[in-house]
Order: sequence, then structure tokens, then C-alpha cells
Amino acid sequence: MGHKIVFSAMCAIGILAGALYAAPARADGPPFDLPVDCPYGECDIVHYVDHDAGPGIRDFACGTSTYDGHRGTDFAIPDEEAMISGVAVLSVADGVVSATRDGVEDIDAGRLNKDALGGIECGNGILIDHDDGWQSQYCHMRRGSIAVRKGDRVTRGQTIGLIGMSGQATFPHLHFNLRQHDELIDPFSGTDMADPGTENCSTTQSVLWTPQASAQMTYRPVHLYALGFSSGRPNATDIKRGYDRGDTLPATSPALYFWGYLIGVNDGDVITLNVAGPRGFNGSRDFTIKLPNDNGPRAKWFYVNADRPGDQWRTGTYQGRILFARDGKSPVEIGTTELHIP
Repeated sequence: MGHKIVFSAMCAIGILAGALYAAPARADGPPFDLPVDCPYGECDIVHYVDHDAGPGIRDFACGTSTYDGHRGTDFAIPDEEAMISGVAVLSVADGVVSATRDGVEDIDAGRLNKDALGGIECGNGILIDHDDGWQSQYCHMRRGSIAVRKGDRVTRGQTIGLIGMSGQATFPHLHFNLRQHDELIDPFSGTDMADPGTENCSTTQSVLWTPQASAQMTYRPVHLYALGFSSGRPNATDIKRGYDRGDTLPATSPALYFWGYLIGVNDGDVITLNVAGPRGFNGSRDFTIKLPNDNGPRAKWFYVNADRPGDQWRTGTYQGRILFARDGKSPVEIGTTELHIP
């Protein structure tokens, strides 16, 4: 039985700048509700505001869950199937709609000419004015889903559209940002990005969110966007389309692949893919990669595969686990899934 493990860059998203700071410069403001009806009771946030003014990257917790120049918070959903099913975008507070755009196609921007989205990087979107000079912006919404018009009054928690993949987006998500008097504010730290001052790097900051919103958001130093088993090697487009997310495969499948797609990885991180099967499954169990110190892409996908032993796979349950370690710490499990071969 042959096995191998491969990692492949999904997109280049910046270089870590590792400085740590002290106390944050904060903007006063009302608590805001979530901009997304998080489908599983907890929001998947894959990118935060970039706090590094140079070519490096640093999120509000001084981690790498961002990319160079990112000016918002990205709330992701699992795949295009979830996008088609519909995940609601919500107004974070009472306000008046000041601008909308609709009609931009939902498509992976990585497949387009780099100049094709000039002036419409936000895709289908909404801008809402709130009290005291606050504005909220919602980008990459699904074409045809915009449910409000300019001048409409909206209420906190009102559905204003659906998550999509329009504009400068390479996977289905909502890009959300807050501004006060036209200055970008990070809702986690309250930092005015025009004058960020110093920061405390705490992972528990949520100064501009309601307690209910905060309870649905957990900071992760790395985000496991997807994992699964399949009979063939997936690629980036396959993963974003929900390729082979089922939990069964026929015993005659020619091969068995276990894969994961991580966002926010850093140089020196150690990723382990572990596959265990029913008694008599003769494959090696652990496949480990330590990422090189090359300032490489911060989103990567990994897979391990095994060829079918003889005419069919042994029936039973196969389990795939992904473990993650940073800075020499012990590995922790960040995702697990099961496959059944009848």
C-alpha cells in the first residue's frame, strides 16, 4: 500500500510581523450584533483586520489570521453548496441604508483576470449609516439576494441579504467592516486603524460586540476551513465546491484520500494528518509536515493518500484527524471526521 503526503499553496496572504505591544487605542461605540446568521451556532472567522502598517501581517491578537492590508473581518461558510442553500446577512444595528450594489456574479476571483474587478472589489454589497457617525459595510453578497434599497430604515438583526462570493472573493464569505467618521475601526479591539497606537494582543477582546455576539466567536490561531475523505485528490476549486464531503465510499474505490485546508498557517508550524482504520488496515498512521521558514503562503491544503489493497478496502469506519502545533508546543487536535466503507 503506497502513501504520500503533499502540501500545496492555495493563495499568498502575507508575511508575519511578530512584535507584541501593550495597551490598545480604542474607539468608543455601541455594541454591535453579528452580521451573519452563523449556521452552526458558532461563526467561522478566517481573516481579521491587518494591524501591521508595513508589508507584514498582524491581527488584533498579534497572530497571523489576516493578510497584508486586509481591512475587515471575513465570516466564512463551508462551501458553495451552503451559499446556494442561503446563509443570512444581518444588520448589526438600527440604521439607514446609504448604498447598495447587486448584479455582480458569484465566482472565484482567482479564475478571473486581475483587472476584471476594478471598482467592484466589494462585489454585491450594502452600506448602512448608524448613529454617531458609525457605518457598517457588507461585501461579497450573493447576486440577487440584496433585500434592501437606499433610504430604507433597517433594524438590528434584520436580514438584508445572503452570503455570496461576488467581487474580490475566492471562497464564499462575508467581508464586514466598521467605520466611524470614515475611519476603519477593528470591532474586536476597538482600534482606530488611522491611529492604532499600542495593542495588548489579547485573544478575548470584543469591545464593540454584544455579549451574545462574542459568545459565538472564538479566536483561533489557525483556521481549519475544510477536511474530508475522498476517492480522488481534490484541488482548491473542488474543496470550495464541497467536493466529496460525504461520509461513505464504496469498497472498490481505487484510492483513499484524507485532506485538510488550513488558513493562517505560519513558518515552523507542524501539521499532522492521522488516519486510522478498522482492524487489518495496514497503513502508516501519522504523516507530519513542518512548514519551512520561507515566508510562504498562509493558506495551504494538505493530503495523505493510500492505494486500495487488492480488490477492495476492508469494511468499517476510518477516522481522519488533523493536529496542529506552533512555537514548539504540544500538538492539539483541530479537526476530525469519519468515513464508512460498507
